[in-house]
Amino acid sequence: MNVKLAELLGMMCGDGCLSKTQQGKHFVYCSGNRLKDKEYFGNYVPNLFLTVFGKTVVAHERETPKIIYIKFSDKQLFYALHELELPIGTKYEQLKIPQLVLEKEEYKLAFIRGLFDTDGCVVFSKQHRGFPYYPRIEITSKSHRFLLSVFNVLLEHGFFGSLSNKGKNYSRLELPGFKNIERWQSFIGSSNERNLSQLEQANKSYLNPLKSPKNLPP
Repeated sequence: MNVKLAELLGMMCGDGCLSKTQQGKHFVYCSGNRLKDKEYFGNYVPNLFLTVFGKTVVAHERETPKIIYIKFSDKQLFYALHELELPIGTKYEQLKIPQLVLEKEEYKLAFIRGLFDTDGCVVFSKQHRGFPYYPRIEITSKSHRFLLSVFNVLLEHGFFGSLSNKGKNYSRLELPGFKNIERWQSFIGSSNERNLSQLEQANKSYLNPLKSPKNLPP
C-alpha cells in the first residue's frame, strides 16, 4: 500500500466499478462529468494507473450523457483491485474502506481525497446574506454505512459536521464552515481542478472570518 494506491482506491469507490461479462471480459471502469472533470479523468487518473500499476489507460468522451470515462479489460489488474477489497458488480452494499488503507493515517486521508474528487464537492449557501458565500464540503453515496466509516475517520482528524439521508437512495456527509475548509486544505486537499478551485474560492473569500476580522460563522 502507498498514498497513490490509497487515492486510486478512493476514486474507484466513488465513481468506479469492476464488472465481468458472460464473454469472460474483466472490466475496470471509472467516469465523471465531461465538462467539470475533464482534466481529472483525462490526465490525473491515467497517471495514477500508470504510477501505481504501470498500466497505460486512455480516457474517452461521450456527448450523451456528457461523461468522460476510462474503461479497459485487464484480468490481472481487475483481481488485484478486488483483492484490495473493491467489490465486483453492484458495489454499494459492499463498499468499505480497505483494511490496508486503515493501517496508516496518510493512507486514510489519501483515500478520502480520491473519494472527494469523484463523489464530493464544495457548495456555497447564503446564510441570511444576499449571495452564497458560506462553504460546505459534501460527499454523497448510496451506502450510508460506507459514508459513516468515512465520517468517523474525519472526526478523528478534527473535522465536524453531519451525516444524513438525501432522498430515497442517497446519504450525504456535510462538513460546514471555513474551519473545515482550512483543515481540509491542510490535511487532505484535492487532485481535481473542479474541487481545488472551489476550496481556494472559499479559503480566499473576504468573508472568511479566518482571513478577516468580520464576525461571521466559523
